[in-house]
Amino acid sequence: MQTIPAYQIIYNTIKQKIDEGIFHVGEVLPSEVELEKMFNVSRTPVRQALKQLENDRIIYRVQGKGSFVSNRQPKESWTSMSGFRNHYSNDWEKISVRTIESRIMKSAHFSSILEVDESDELIYLKRIRYLNNQPMFYLEHYIRSIVPIEVYQEDLTFSSVQQLLKEKANVDITGVEDEIEAVKADPYIAGALQIPDSSAVLKGTRISYTQNKVPIELNIFHINTKTWKYHSHYQY
Repeated sequence: MQTIPAYQIIYNTIKQKIDEGIFHVGEVLPSEVELEKMFNVSRTPVRQALKQLENDRIIYRVQGKGSFVSNRQPKESWTSMSGFRNHYSNDWEKISVRTIESRIMKSAHFSSILEVDESDELIYLKRIRYLNNQPMFYLEHYIRSIVPIEVYQEDLTFSSVQQLLKEKANVDITGVEDEIEAVKADPYIAGALQIPDSSAVLKGTRISYTQNKVPIELNIFHINTKTWKYHSHYQY
């Protein structure tokens, strides 16, 4: 009977605990010494298991701090359809986001874009997305009131509007339209992105749709492209 290698047992056990929610996203795993004692093995299979978990993007490691559980849900429509997918795929564990403002609003202009009555309430969110704790994206969201605003306020660091709508209202984004242009950052946006006033930034306007092309969200974002580059790949 074939014996399962020790590193594979360690790998399977840690992965299972992550899948079951015993280890949460961002949580530090037991140290190599602790894992040696837990599995009664030497350092070699422990390191092999951790290396494989890292290669599979299940965990990420920070020198001097340990191994952490990765967020393995970057494949949302924004990332898979945008020219920033490389960053999301390769640096997801270094990316964080924070909501800095959330409120109910009414706007004839944005209601028209979202194809609702101008008297209808919209959800307005202002968010900043970070790479290595440096602000890269300044985002403004205008969203149909499908779920109460309190849902957006429960966790100010939630990953994406798309993911939240899927989890809370079973709403799927099936298509988007983008418009991208180079602009100069006004003082407020420059301050939010921590760049000099009038710096060149990339501005995007994205409308997200559900089935039957019902517009559900308008997202206006400004990007500091100093370290965050836009890439496109086409295959004919």
